[in-house]
Amino acid sequence: MKNRSVLVRLATSIAAIAALSLSACATQDAAWVHEHLALTENFHAGTKILITPKLPDTGAHEARLRATARTRGKRVGAEIELTVRAEFEDFSFLDRVSFASGRAFPLTVDKRVTEDCGTTDKSLCNVHEFVSVKLSRKYLMAKRASGFEVKLWGRRDSVMLHVPPHYIEGLLARMENRTPEDLVEPTLTENQGPVPASPAPSTSTRR
Repeated sequence: MKNRSVLVRLATSIAAIAALSLSACATQDAAWVHEHLALTENFHAGTKILITPKLPDTGAHEARLRATARTRGKRVGAEIELTVRAEFEDFSFLDRVSFASGRAFPLTVDKRVTEDCGTTDKSLCNVHEFVSVKLSRKYLMAKRASGFEVKLWGRRDSVMLHVPPHYIEGLLARMENRTPEDLVEPTLTENQGPVPASPAPSTSTRR
């Protein structure tokens, strides 16, 4: 009887842990992203920057969506970017980005660095390439229910990323000062046209 009681308590504990795990996964929605956006304001420069938590399932790489709002100067308005810190064993020299249509656009190279060498042997360093991709608001509105894939190209390697829909909706909701919506990916009919496959970012240049 005692052993049975122990087994029941053990089974209950396992079930509770599983429920908590599922609950944690369930919180990864647009409301969660909306709540965990990092906000930075510079009143003197007239800028406000929103950054999402890092995108999931990116391996050694780190990617986030970033929105920058400017109220002063020549670039008044909001600008949205996908920022990526790509990690390689050697420099890949990322310089292009493509979306579902396959069309390649230039991307902005912010910097390329070696880190955590711990030795004078450069071959043992971690290589990071910091790049950013401009995204149009119109494109993100079209993709907020489905997300999208993006591929960063370099001479020696490439990076494939998936931007989840709830990250897009969470960011847009905060920018529009509204509550995030629970969106369902639309189903195309014969009378509907395809969802735009690629954004039309402004021309980016290397820095």
